[in-house]
Amino acid sequence: MTESSLFFVLVIALAIGWLMGRHQYKAKQKKGSVLPSLDMLASETQSETMQAILSMAERQEAVELQLNLGTFYRRRGEIDKAISIHQNLFARPSLDKKLASQVQLALASDYLQAGLFDRAERLLLELLKGHNHLKAQVLKKLITLYEEEKNWSGILKLEKDAKALKEHKSLAYACCELAEQAMLKQNWWEANANIQQALKFDSKCIRALLLEAKMADTEGFPKKVLVSLKEALQYQPSILQVILPELQRHFDARHRPQELEKLLQHMWLHHPMPLSLHGYAHHLALSNQLDASIEQLTHSLSSMPTIEGFSLLLEKLMEKGEDLPLSYLENFKHVLDLLSDQTDDYQCQACGFEAHKHQWRCPSCKQWETFIPKLAHVNVSKPENQDTRTQYAR
Repeated sequence: MTESSLFFVLVIALAIGWLMGRHQYKAKQKKGSVLPSLDMLASETQSETMQAILSMAERQEAVELQLNLGTFYRRRGEIDKAISIHQNLFARPSLDKKLASQVQLALASDYLQAGLFDRAERLLLELLKGHNHLKAQVLKKLITLYEEEKNWSGILKLEKDAKALKEHKSLAYACCELAEQAMLKQNWWEANANIQQALKFDSKCIRALLLEAKMADTEGFPKKVLVSLKEALQYQPSILQVILPELQRHFDARHRPQELEKLLQHMWLHHPMPLSLHGYAHHLALSNQLDASIEQLTHSLSSMPTIEGFSLLLEKLMEKGEDLPLSYLENFKHVLDLLSDQTDDYQCQACGFEAHKHQWRCPSCKQWETFIPKLAHVNVSKPENQDTRTQYAR
């Protein structure tokens, strides 16, 4: 018997024991309403198990047990069983209102997980009209459903309830999706309106700030571009990996590389992580400060070792062409690059899901803005001022 099956049997044993103890002085149940035995629940004969579950007595305790069994099956990925149990309960007219609403929510959750979005939406919208004790759960299910369908307008129709329940991030990201669609159609007025609406829902929405920068770039306002990008960095330093090329392009276009150096130095000082170190050191090398770049990397990597950091240091030493044989450095860097390529670059802070590319919404746990570069995960103390590149800053 597998670990999950054993856990399942233990849960049923506890439930049955409780039911039997509660009703030990009552008359025997009528024929056909007997609770399933442990042997039957643990057996591999699925049809017998299901039949026993569906023919249980209709008293409230038994209904609650069936409801929980269906939920257990859904969480274990056996959606057909969950739907069968919850549909059977949903068809019973004798359930009290509160229990009936719980069954309806459970059935809607089954449909949602099975990809039967139309059925799930109908049940959830019915529940949203009443049953205030379930409103928060219903709203989250509806938002998840609309996000899966990419029905961003549908999410905004829930604005009143979503704002009351503080689901601002989902509202903001729905606006961001609509803004991107408008930008593709070159409908700049609509795009800007959606961006501003997103920032009203969530003033720290990173994606809205990046879209605001993109809009400013399109309209020819370089100062506004940098203001929005810097604000995004202030709220989420790890976004540096995504926007650094854009920052470099804008500072280069304005012939102010020293301002980018100052910004990257600030990032390294106030948000010490491999990501900010690599960005800072790489910029130093690009701006003809190769010795300073090597010095910064050599000193900092002793307390913050990463494959990418060592690879960058070797690359700069190879450019300098001193100290170690180039052939040795080239082979060493090649191995490090291979090791680096074998790992995913981003990871969800909420569930740990990994991917090569940045994504605004985690494909696994469905949360927004949880993807950050792995290079931003390392926790280190702030770099000391002594013997670091910062003392050479202009």
